[in-house]
Amino acid sequence: MTSFHNIFIALSAMLTLSQSANAQVGQPYIHDPSTIMECNGKYYTFGTGGGGLISEDGCTWITRP
Repeated sequence: MTSFHNIFIALSAMLTLSQSANAQVGQPYIHDPSTIMECNGKYYTFGTGGGGLISEDGCTWITRP
C-alpha cells in the first residue's frame, strides 16, 4: 500500500507542476511591484521608476502615467 501511495503522490505532483499558468495580458511591465490595491472596482499597482498599472479584472493591465 505504501508503494501505491508514493506513486500516487508523485503522479499528482507531476500533473500539478506540469499545468501551465495563465499569463497576464496587456502591458504588464512594471519594475518592482509591491502591492496591488482595489478601489471602486479597479485594481492598481505601482513600482519603482514612476507610473503604474490599472486593471478592471486583475488579469488585463494597462499602463497609466
